[in-house]
Amino acid sequence: TGNGICNAVSDAMLVTITDAPTVNAGTNQTVCANNAIVTLNGTVTTATGGTWTTNGTGTFANANSLTTTYTPSNADTANGTVTLTLTTTGNGICNAVSDAMLVTITDAPTVNAGTNQTVCANNAIVTLNGTVTTATGGTWTTNGTGTFANANSLNTTYTPSNADTANGTVTLTLTTTGNGICNAVSDAMLVTIT
Repeated sequence: TGNGICNAVSDAMLVTITDAPTVNAGTNQTVCANNAIVTLNGTVTTATGGTWTTNGTGTFANANSLTTTYTPSNADTANGTVTLTLTTTGNGICNAVSDAMLVTITDAPTVNAGTNQTVCANNAIVTLNGTVTTATGGTWTTNGTGTFANANSLNTTYTPSNADTANGTVTLTLTTTGNGICNAVSDAMLVTIT
């Protein structure tokens, strides 16, 4: 423009628009307080890598790896949720992009076999009234050789064997069943046979 008596001349440049990076942190996950390690498998395109961050206080095995694990802290577990965010790195001329996933941390099962008991050798049937939370049931086991009326019932009885009676004590352990994504937990009671 403003060429006076000259003809206008032109020049062209080509602008190439590259694809923007994409990132996927993965789907939301639910873990249990006693089995809370979160397995992460993030993906990126165009970018060369990614970095994980959290709004919690847990730890990543390797925050600069797309495939890693996150271990929630006690504070994360108490809060019940934590957000994990994957942000692209090695973006070239592009801006970094991020994606987040929500991790829900459910309560762990609890179990109570009951208080220790003392029974007499000639009246040795032990009445059991175990309790569990979060899990759907429990199974009784023994370090002795006696028998349970129903080892898969929270409320049952245990009849010590002659060997149990001769030993003078037997330990009865209640372990949770139907734990979902949680690890089973156990509680023991001591039965003294006088």
